Amino acid sequence: MEQRVMTRYNLQVPAHVETIHNDESIQSYEWKTRDISSSGAFILTEGKLLENGTNIKVNLRLNTFAGSGSWVVMNGRIVRTESDGIGVCFDSQYQFVSNGPNIEM
Repeated sequence: MEQRVMTRYNLQVPAHVETIHNDESIQSYEWKTRDISSSGAFILTEGKLLENGTNIKVNLRLNTFAGSGSWVVMNGRIVRTESDGIGVCFDSQYQFVSNGPNIEM
């Protein structure tokens, strides 16, 4: 049985995800979270699966109700894959920024 240390909240927010590959190339995706906690999130990937262990940068858009908002930016690692998305564990570093990626969701 799985035991979570952090409370997970059912929260869908826009997620701009970047994967950084060994050759230093960057791939970007525009997805949404299914749920989130202070230590990680499950991101719905619209059928696109990424490999466990992949390091990623995640930009989550907050306060999207009025069409503007803030972003929280963090690095993480994919720790679980399912048919509808990926489980991501965040590192302990994060940053709030007022300007994030220009995405339409």
